[in-house]
Amino acid sequence: MSNPRYALRSAVFVTVYLAAFLIAPFIPLLPLAPLVVGAVWLTAQARYGLRRFDVIMLATATAAGATVQGAGLMMSLTVAAWAVLPSLLFAVLLERRLPGYWQAHGDRFRQPAVAVLTLAGIALLTAGAGAVIWGVIDTETSFGVPVARDAVMLVLAPLTVNTVRRRRSPGRSGLTVVR
Repeated sequence: MSNPRYALRSAVFVTVYLAAFLIAPFIPLLPLAPLVVGAVWLTAQARYGLRRFDVIMLATATAAGATVQGAGLMMSLTVAAWAVLPSLLFAVLLERRLPGYWQAHGDRFRQPAVAVLTLAGIALLTAGAGAVIWGVIDTETSFGVPVARDAVMLVLAPLTVNTVRRRRSPGRSGLTVVR
């Protein structure tokens, strides 16, 4: 990916992420929670090999959003850890446990039910990790609604992308001859 294209994609991501981050406290059932947006971004950008820059960008955008909301330096860094760690966990686990699933690679060799169950487990683990970290930061928060919302959205996003990419790809025959 070229530098201008990466910069443009990053600017769009930061805009969407900051909008989700700043609106999320006012709308508890917002489907675009910051955790979901960050996890989808790190997953989508995994094929370009610039994960360290994406993690830095996610942490910086979160710290900036927390500062805009009135947090001090240490609280901004703590909130950045809440955003980065579960998102990175989701991207790494999805890449390790279901390699190529985001791009609809390897689906011929996977049983769909096993892939969806693995994806659901990864999403639940990620949402749980985000809730535990947020519970340490803010002890007055309830866990039920955010965990369920984040887990459902983290399952639906890769599942939707996989389905769309499979439908766009040309049909393959059952037998391939290589000479």
